[in-house]
Order: sequence, then structure tokens, then C-alpha cells
Amino acid sequence: MRNGLLLGVDVGAGSLRAALVRSQGRVVAAAAVPLAAREPRAGWAEIDPERWWTALCTAIARVLRAMPRGGVVQGLCICGLTRTQVLLDRRGRALGPAILFRDRRAAGVAREMEGVTAFDPAARLAWIARHQPARFGRVHAVVEPKDFMNYRLTGVLATDTVTQSRQRAAAPFAPRESVAPWQQVGVVRAVASPLARIAGVPVFAGALDTWASAVGAGAVRPGQAYDIAGTSEAAGLVTVARATARDLVALGWTERSHQVGGPTQAGADCARWCHATFRVRGSLARAIERAGRSAPHGDRPIFLPYLAGERAPVWSSEVRGAFHGVDRASMPDDFLWAVLEGVAMAVRDIVEHAQRASGTAATELRVAGGGARSDAWCRMKADVVGVPVLRAKEAETGVIGAAVAAAVGLRTHASVSDAAAAMAVPGRRFEPRRSLAALYDARAAKYRQVKAAALALAEVPEPGG
Repeated sequence: MRNGLLLGVDVGAGSLRAALVRSQGRVVAAAAVPLAAREPRAGWAEIDPERWWTALCTAIARVLRAMPRGGVVQGLCICGLTRTQVLLDRRGRALGPAILFRDRRAAGVAREMEGVTAFDPAARLAWIARHQPARFGRVHAVVEPKDFMNYRLTGVLATDTVTQSRQRAAAPFAPRESVAPWQQVGVVRAVASPLARIAGVPVFAGALDTWASAVGAGAVRPGQAYDIAGTSEAAGLVTVARATARDLVALGWTERSHQVGGPTQAGADCARWCHATFRVRGSLARAIERAGRSAPHGDRPIFLPYLAGERAPVWSSEVRGAFHGVDRASMPDDFLWAVLEGVAMAVRDIVEHAQRASGTAATELRVAGGGARSDAWCRMKADVVGVPVLRAKEAETGVIGAAVAAAVGLRTHASVSDAAAAMAVPGRRFEPRRSLAALYDARAAKYRQVKAAALALAEVPEPGG
């Protein structure tokens, strides 16, 4: 249909974004609704699921008001944050606030269990069973935020195969129905405005935000690595076959490819912390560009970006960050440069683990997210990881990835790879500077030494060797 549009939604902890997207990937209307998480106690992070629903209705109303004349919404897909648990009772009502991905309240319980961390659903459910038994006794289902909203839209409780392929422990509370991100869950039920305008529109399952952002950046073929650079980052490598790595997460990715990688705790949050703590001059964006463009050399400090513990490839809520190699000559810009490099090293760490586990060489790094808007940081990541960095032309790759899933579900494009080729338009390319390869190899070796020391101090054995 010439006027057909895809409604893609990307739900996060800090905002919910929606956009109307054409089948060639062009955004014709967009809206963002801010959200705020609560931290009622140290280490806790939670949000009322109703805030997501209200934000969804608000964002859809805004984009529909801006829809071009004659435009028709053909399909809706929601993707979003994961490792976040919404607890539902038998009537599908939320049992209190959702526990967000960065919540560490279950650290003590996790230490008593085998093979889990504070970030795993099993530990969190065990914590609720111990400390909130009445709430636990009413739990009928545990779902991701986008599945909660899909249920509210369609009345169907389901999850997607990408997210489910890495879940270890929401069972027996996980939804029984599992479909590919591009498969239909149901249709929008006739409800009050603004959703009444899209009643009957097909709703597709969607997937986790990392999948949507990476696919929306074009990372769908074996050998393509990705880095989703937000408050925290997620990185991985697309492979032909499923690769098993104890320290990484293996996922089904498209109809014919897999992924091995994982989320970190490091990212723009580290840069914001450094900018404020060391009183680096200028705005954060300008400071990142200035410090990031300065010449690298071997005597600069090494930064381990574990300010709030680390997920992949360490999976420890106890390990902490560190600067190594600080001397009297170290200035605020040096610390910020080291932080930018440290986040890039965390990406390199995951990509190297993924290459070893899969036997697949990374040929390029597709980047997206707020951190990818910095030219200096993109260039540094190309130098540190040692492969070309391609930044997506469209900044909101999460909604593009959701639209890709809808386009495949509607058979507008034959496959995820075909849809991504048409809709995920690359922007600027950053080539690694080969003259710096030896320097960054040496600094990566120091980074691994600092990492090993931090893990030893946290009494956590380093996984994967």
C-alpha cells in the first residue's frame, strides 16, 4: 500500500519512543515520552508498569496526530528493555512495580544460588518469595515490559523467541506462547481513544531493545558486530551457528543467523559521572569531543568501567571500577579520555570473547544510541576494536528495528536481512587507524590485568579465561 505506515515503538526506563516508518526506513512522524524510574533504596530500581502504558497511549496519540494525510497504519510492533520483570496476577494486572535491569536487591540471595546473579529473574523471584511472600503467592506470570503492553493491546499473553532463547529462569511463570519477533500476536482491540483509531491493526511480537536497535542499525549478517551505546551498552557478534559461551548470551537472531554477546553496565553513565566528578570543563558533549580527539599515548590512565558492577562478560554485582596509571600530570581531560577508552575496551572485551566462542571474525561494528552521536567516541571505538565503525543514519534505531519486524510480518519484505538492507540506512563510516593498532593492543593487555585484579579483589573468578 502506497500510504501504508509501520508503527514502531521502543520502550525504555528513561523514555518511550514511537514513530511512523515507511517501508524504506524513513521516519515520517515521531514522539518521545520521558519516564522516571524510582530508587527507593540503595541498589533498587523500579517503575510502575502503568507508566509505560500511559506513555504508550500518549506517544501513539502524538504520532497519529502528525500522520501524513491519507496515511494508514498497517502494523504495530513494540520492542524494549529486558531483564526487567513485570509480575502479573491471574487477571493480568500488575502486582506492584516492575524490577528494572539494573536492580541489585537480590545480590545476597543470588550468592546462595548456583549459576545466577542479582540480575537474573530466578534470584529476583527468590528475593520476592522471601521478603514479599504475599505478593509472590499471587504471581501468575512474569513478563517483559513490551509483552505486558502487547497483552494490554491484544489480550494475548506471549513472548518472543529471541528473548526466550536467553531466559534461564522466569519459568514456570513465563508465557507459554512464544513466537518470532516478526510474527503476529493479535490485533489491537477496540478500546478508548487514541487506540480506537488503530483498532484491528496487527500487533507483532517484537523483541528486546538490543535486538531492535542492532537490527535497526543493520547488524543482521554473520561477521557484523554491534554496539548499542546508551546509558549502558550492549555489544555482540552475529554468527551463522549458535555459539555457546559461559560468559556471554547466545540468541537466535534472524531466520538464518544467531548472536553471541551481552549487555554491560558501562556506557554514557560513566562519562557523565567523570564529567561531574572531575569537573571537566564545558558541556558533556563538548568535553567528550575535545577529550576524545586528543592524541592517545601509552602513559595515559587505564579505566575499568565497573562503577555499578558488570554484566557481560563478568556477571558480578560486586566488582568495582578502577583507574590505573594515575600520576601528578593527570588532568581532568585525561580522566575523561580514559573513561571513553574504558567503555570502548568493554566493547572490545565482549567482541573478542564472541569471536573466540564462535570462530567468527568481526568485519565491522554497527553502532547506535546516544553514545554513537559522538564522532570522537566512534573513531576511538574503531581504533580500540580494530574494525570499521558504521553509524546508523537514523538515530532512533530501536523504532526502525521494531518497524523491520512489522514489515517482515506483513510480508512487505521477505526476510529480516532484506528488510534491514532496505530500512537500516548506514550513515558515517569510521576506519580504524592501523598506526594505532599496536598501542591499543598493549593498552588492552593492561586493561585485562586491571580487570583480573578487580575480579580477584571482588573474589569473583574471571569467566572464560
